[in-house]
Amino acid sequence: MIRINLVPQKASPSQIRGQQFLLVMFLTMALTGGALFYHYKFIIDLKPVEKNDAESTRLENDLKALNVRLSRIKILPVAEKQKIAARYNKKFQTVGRIEKVRSNPVFALLELSRILSVGQLPTVAPANVKQRMELDANWDPSPIFITKLSEKAREVDIKGYARTHYDLSELTRRLRVSEYFRRPEIVESKIEVDKSKDSGGMVDFTIRAQMVY
Repeated sequence: MIRINLVPQKASPSQIRGQQFLLVMFLTMALTGGALFYHYKFIIDLKPVEKNDAESTRLENDLKALNVRLSRIKILPVAEKQKIAARYNKKFQTVGRIEKVRSNPVFALLELSRILSVGQLPTVAPANVKQRMELDANWDPSPIFITKLSEKAREVDIKGYARTHYDLSELTRRLRVSEYFRRPEIVESKIEVDKSKDSGGMVDFTIRAQMVY
């Protein structure tokens, strides 16, 4: 037969102290965990938030300062901008025309001097490269004498004397292929005879051409 003792057993003092120690340890761990959770949740996590708030405040202040600066800048209407641009373009074009008037006659005179120099050829325009082959490479321009040059509205009159009509024709051909002259034509050609000399005389000529600006 099995005998069951239903009378409560009295715990010994050592067992009671052990249970109390375990309870204290459990409460200590629970409090420590709660403290760590509170510190992480409400203290550590608040630092990025505070940092973001500070950055946001700084950006707002910068934006306000920028708006103040922009409000001080005078914004020109579109019509005023166009007016200023038109005035600038007009001045720029005027200066360009003045520079052309100053420089191109000089270049044209240099080109004429080149044409009348022994062994030199004119500055040939790209469209007249083939016509350059028709020039007389052995031509001697020394018997040509220029007596007068007059220019008005890009039209130039070249007056002078040539030894022969061939010299006059060669000069005209060279002007025709040059990129500094357009449509040269002989408007006057006549023989001037010097009675004091036995020579057949000189050809008095006038060539009219357009200077290229």
